[in-house]
Amino acid sequence: MLSKKAIFTFLIIVFSITLGLTILLKILGFTLVGKSAFMSQMVIVGAMFIPALGAVLTQVLIVRKPLKELGFQLGPVSMYGKTYLVILGIFILNYGITWAFIERPDPSLQSFIDMAGIPGPLPVPAWAMIAIFIFVTLFVTPFFNLLPSLGEEIGWRGFLLPALEPLGKIPAVLLSAMIWALWHTPLILILGFGYGDQAWPGVLLHFVMVTSLGIWFGYIWFKTRSTILAGFMHATFNANAYGIWALLFVSENRLAVGPGSVTGAALCALLAVFVILRMRREV
Repeated sequence: MLSKKAIFTFLIIVFSITLGLTILLKILGFTLVGKSAFMSQMVIVGAMFIPALGAVLTQVLIVRKPLKELGFQLGPVSMYGKTYLVILGIFILNYGITWAFIERPDPSLQSFIDMAGIPGPLPVPAWAMIAIFIFVTLFVTPFFNLLPSLGEEIGWRGFLLPALEPLGKIPAVLLSAMIWALWHTPLILILGFGYGDQAWPGVLLHFVMVTSLGIWFGYIWFKTRSTILAGFMHATFNANAYGIWALLFVSENRLAVGPGSVTGAALCALLAVFVILRMRREV
């Protein structure tokens, strides 16, 4: 049975805290406009725990069911490798297209040094820094990012998605994904998260990208009922979004270059269309 009370309680907690903190930061003069992608990620890390807080409070106080029902199981180990490769493929395609038609990478890393405001030369040669970032992006950061990513996934996939399941799996996936995307809107429009002074057109691309990812995440969650796997998928995507690709492809035009660019959003949308068509065949 659809529990409107539980769903609205969760959404009120999550959106009110997020909006309140975002407005407070703005009043205090904080902005992400002109800041690096790394700085943007550090800010969003704190916000990523808000959905988990809303889910836990709602599960304990309103639903009154054990927290383990929020999807705290590992899921099939093989799915970790499969989803990892899909995400890596999205980034390879995105930046391959970027390289071919929009902007070439800077293997000297001078563009990154200038953007990050690093004084003086790098402590190691550029080729060594690139090698380190490739290793960290592919094999370290997905696990390092897992805890904050679970902060979001406990809320969006662990709680909201199954709460909407009585509507049907496809409506639940679509609605939860769009709500997840909408949650980022104050961070983008008020603080400039992800797009800086391109926040207004950027928020539309971000909505498409995150909604599309949410559709795929939701589909995998229904297949596995594993919020931990969803957290790993989220962490892997963020690892690539703020990892080696951002080091090599530096541009002030985030509508054209980056995970939330036109290319990135289009690739995610294609994945979402494939998922919805597959879900319709499986019904």
